[in-house]
Amino acid sequence: MIPDYLDGALSDVAADDSGETARYIPELAAADPDRLGAVFATVDGQVYGAGDVEVEFTIQSISKPFAYALALLDRGFEPVLAKVGVEPSGEAFNEISLEDRTGRPLNPMINAGAMTAHALTGPEGSGPAARVERVIDGLSAFAGRRLRVDEATCASEMEHAHRNLAIAHMLRSHEILTEDPPGRGGGLPPPVLGARHRAGPGPDGCHAGQPRCQPALR
Repeated sequence: MIPDYLDGALSDVAADDSGETARYIPELAAADPDRLGAVFATVDGQVYGAGDVEVEFTIQSISKPFAYALALLDRGFEPVLAKVGVEPSGEAFNEISLEDRTGRPLNPMINAGAMTAHALTGPEGSGPAARVERVIDGLSAFAGRRLRVDEATCASEMEHAHRNLAIAHMLRSHEILTEDPPGRGGGLPPPVLGARHRAGPGPDGCHAGQPRCQPALR
């Protein structure tokens, strides 16, 4: 019954080829727009899929709630709330805006909040490399399998990270971030921005438990 339902749902939308792949990141622009899949997972662990469920892709911003969950687990609610709010922003995901009084991002689902959440993963005092590993380990635990970094997507994202770097510097100016984001290109990636982009992409299939981090995790 469920597989038939999923097949029908895909058939209903398969002919809709409106929209386009993301053009602001070259690696994403090259994605195959004809791939289509759907998965249904029950609370007792049964997983049903239809379409291109075995094709790996990067999850992009779907990594945000998982990174926020890790920050809450690692640091606790109050310390995280002091750095990133929980209110809807009503703005685009990449808007350069912070809360007037506190300088906090309004929520962890916009890029400013996601970068802040990544900075709060791992024990207090964790360095960039440790935070990256914490995010990869944490998202792998959510996925139920080991995820890997999509280095090509990560590099493409970092090469065009001008706006996110601007957001990171703004967060640093308000002391929401406590590390300096280095300039784009050359040397090590920005401690926070690099972690955010590495956790963003990653190859994964549609099956439940296989999230794909768009910046770098697959």
